[in-house]
Amino acid sequence: QECRQQEERQQPQCQQRCLKRFEQEQQQSQRQFQECQQHCHQQEQRPEKKQQCVRECREKYQENPWRGEREEEAEEEETEEGEQEQSHNPFHFHRRSFQSRFKEEHGNFWVLQRFASRHPILRGINEFRLSILEANPNTFVLPHHCDAEKIYLVTNGRGTLTFLTHENKESYNIVPGVVVRVPAGSTVYLANQDNKEKLIIAVLHRPVNNPGQFEEFFPAGSQRPQSYLRAFSREILEPAFNTRSEQLDELFGGRQSRRRQQGQGMFRKASQEQIRELSQEATSPREKSGERFAFNLLSQTPRYSNQNGRFFEACPREFRQLRDVNVTVSALQLNQGSIFVPHYNSKATFVILVTEGNGYAEMVSPHLPRQSSYEEEEEQQEQEQEEERRSGQYRKIRSRLSRGDIFVVPANFPVTFVASQNQNLRMTGFGLYNQNINPDHNQRIFVAGKINHVRQWDSQAKELAFGVSSRLVDEIFNNNPQESYFVSRQRQRASE
Repeated sequence: QECRQQEERQQPQCQQRCLKRFEQEQQQSQRQFQECQQHCHQQEQRPEKKQQCVRECREKYQENPWRGEREEEAEEEETEEGEQEQSHNPFHFHRRSFQSRFKEEHGNFWVLQRFASRHPILRGINEFRLSILEANPNTFVLPHHCDAEKIYLVTNGRGTLTFLTHENKESYNIVPGVVVRVPAGSTVYLANQDNKEKLIIAVLHRPVNNPGQFEEFFPAGSQRPQSYLRAFSREILEPAFNTRSEQLDELFGGRQSRRRQQGQGMFRKASQEQIRELSQEATSPREKSGERFAFNLLSQTPRYSNQNGRFFEACPREFRQLRDVNVTVSALQLNQGSIFVPHYNSKATFVILVTEGNGYAEMVSPHLPRQSSYEEEEEQQEQEQEEERRSGQYRKIRSRLSRGDIFVVPANFPVTFVASQNQNLRMTGFGLYNQNINPDHNQRIFVAGKINHVRQWDSQAKELAFGVSSRLVDEIFNNNPQESYFVSRQRQRASE
């Protein structure tokens, strides 16, 4: 892009310089990966620990787990007739859809692009933003507040999350499954307690100023991030803090000591003693009514469960921590080779994050016009007429899913999730509602399994709708008397 802005005669030299710089960066990254890999083989004795260490080296120096550039992802485009091409799938956000806001040595903060940037059908949830916070072992995340209501959902590691409202200080030990609501304007800081595991948290934002836009404000900082206090004039700061100008210079980085230069960024390396001190007052949230702002989703009784999988869900009507934000939080644990049977949600659009394993989603969608058609106002009426003509016609959207991917399921779109044959599939989700929708009235309606709505139809309705005898309809839709919600593909193949 820089070369395009050069004059034509200078472009070849510019392109050569860019290519050389790119090759140097690739070589440096490869050297760092090899050194990290060698360290793993020297330090780790157990094979599983050695493999994990090498995998973390690869994630750090060869592929980013949230913006992966694996070439095989290009192979995900579906070619079967009737399937929507992956490249035109507005519901599947690859890991590379996350944009780096803070990318540092000790951690990363990624923000997903706005939902409606893919297609207007997602405008109903465009006021929300999703981000991923990733802190390395023994790392402290700088105190900050945000102009958004936030839901933290821990997906990996263990740590401490502390935040302060104008009334109270809350501090929680956090592990996978812990959900914490942080009110807008609350100052929050975190620490990764683990010596080896990364702390990874999915953060849902509901901005209070501009829908879909949020900012962090850091009271302490040097270069990036800066302290917002430095933006005030000396005439304000000196009397407000009753402090001399020299002390303010020292506090806010006027004198750049070696220690200060080493401690820049949103993520700071901390000693184990400092981490222990930060965790002393923390409590471990368990029961939904036990804490004002936090609970452990995975310690609740599963909403659906059998030998093939488990589904956990926390709704605003049952969990007071979620009422002010009007968000449902869920977790799906699907065993290898298992299916979460087709279903749909009546009022909630679910944003699903894959946290472990591989699998795929199949979803039924009306035929949607491409995003580009909405950029031309004169074509909009023609597109609307085409939509009306194609009403009642559907397209199968099939998306391969792996760790770090996002899949969005609009309200009333039937969907199913399938785990691969050799790996369990783990996902977390946020159920989002249009601001005019009451979240208490959302229902999950199953179209297969023991509890499916077709079983409740009148016999005449079955015959008129399907054009066959109601006995055949019952035979098919009642053919799973013991299985609900989760089924195994192996059992079906064995019966064949």
